[in-house]
Amino acid sequence: MKRKIPIFAFTLISALSLTSCDESPFNAESFLSKLFPQPWDALAVFLAFIVLVLVAFYFGFKPIKKLINARKDYVEGNIKTAEEREQKSRNLVSEAEKQVSESKKEAIAIVEKAREDALKQKEIIVKEAKDEALKEKEKAKEEIALEIEASKDEIHREIVSVALDASKKVLEREVNEKDNKRLIDDFIDEVNKEDK
Repeated sequence: MKRKIPIFAFTLISALSLTSCDESPFNAESFLSKLFPQPWDALAVFLAFIVLVLVAFYFGFKPIKKLINARKDYVEGNIKTAEEREQKSRNLVSEAEKQVSESKKEAIAIVEKAREDALKQKEIIVKEAKDEALKEKEKAKEEIALEIEASKDEIHREIVSVALDASKKVLEREVNEKDNKRLIDDFIDEVNKEDK
């Protein structure tokens, strides 16, 4: 396991190495003079350090801070834009869902109305068909009644004709108008009695 050399020990070793090998044995004064430089040297090093810090601050820290702030603004702007877009998309989705729901309700209402209209139309058609059937039935009854009347008239004429012919043969004479009328009336009375 390696041990880290403390900074003080490193400084001490560096100071000892700075002493030349030609010098006499270890001297505390020379060691201290090398360890702590002269005040003017220290001041010069301190001023150089301050200048270095100022140059680094001016040319390094400010531009980097400016870039960091620009990047921060860019990221915050993107986040804000993304949040606004997300909110807009949520609103659009909500509106779309609402429109779909309303469309479904309208479609159901249209289907129900169409069903009701179809039922009403069916009732109207059935009623018209029944009315038409009744009219046709009545018309057929009237036609049958007319046919019956026409048949009765026809039969009546034939019977009269046959009766006239028969009466001519029976009487062997010409039947006059008065006799003809009397015979027809008698025959009609008999026919009416038979129908009843």
